[in-house]
Amino acid sequence: MLAKLDRLLSYEMKVSEFIGTLIIIGIPYGIVGVVWSITHTAHLRSLHGIDVIVSFLGSILCWPVLLFANVTMT
Repeated sequence: MLAKLDRLLSYEMKVSEFIGTLIIIGIPYGIVGVVWSITHTAHLRSLHGIDVIVSFLGSILCWPVLLFANVTMT
């Protein structure tokens, strides 16, 4: 078990491979975040100006936390 973990952690990646991995993970995360934010806009009605934009972008980034909070609050 430790040998497999050591082999996994000693793997060297190029910067381009890191960027590709981040893109592969980031695109679905962003899509789900946008869908979550579009379907949960009730909190934006009381906001005005730049606060709407910041709150919307924050909900895109933090959708996993908001999903958990929504499940546990109801």
